[in-house]
Amino acid sequence: MGLVSRLKNIFEAKVEKGIDALEDPKEMLDYSLTKMEDSLQSMARNAVELGTAKIRVELERNTALETARKYEEQAEKALELGQEDLAKEALLRKVDAESRALELAAHIEKMAEQLQTISKRQDELRNKIRTFRSKKEELKATYAASKAQLKVKELVTTIGSESENIARTVERAEARIQEMQAKVLAVDELEEQGIISEVFADSKDDIERKLKRMSVDSQVELELARLKATKVSGGR
Repeated sequence: MGLVSRLKNIFEAKVEKGIDALEDPKEMLDYSLTKMEDSLQSMARNAVELGTAKIRVELERNTALETARKYEEQAEKALELGQEDLAKEALLRKVDAESRALELAAHIEKMAEQLQTISKRQDELRNKIRTFRSKKEELKATYAASKAQLKVKELVTTIGSESENIARTVERAEARIQEMQAKVLAVDELEEQGIISEVFADSKDDIERKLKRMSVDSQVELELARLKATKVSGGR
């Protein structure tokens, strides 16, 4: 196998392992909770940024209102001095400043609504997280219990399989023992009948048999001589 193929197989194995880890219910629950908490933190950051922008716009609006008030004062002074054209110019600038203030006020109102929406979403998400945390622990406990039950069942199945093997081994051992006991009984019975002695006798040493034969022959010769002597004595 080439190096590239080996690296590919290793990479695929690690990817499958990673997928299996993500498919673990406990890992999935923790991951989901982390994502929700990240979303809550993101909402908080957005709220801070929007609140900061709202304050800047409020400052700009206040500046525009202050500018409009200043132009109004200038218009009044110009009229007191008989400078009507200058008063009109000041009033035009006042109107522009007030228009700018109104535009900024509209932006401020929209920002306030957005902040309220974010706050509402934050409360909803907090409630979801609180509920999910309780449910997560319940699901984790259920998963752990189910996993333990599965291990027990697998162990029982393994023990059952091993028990069958042990039973078969015991049966074979009992059969061998019974066979040996039968052989012992058979030997005893053959010994009682004298068959086994003859079988063992045939297996004796040749020298022993020859010696026994010579003893028998000697005894026969003696008996033969005795008979001859008896016959001779009777003939006299």
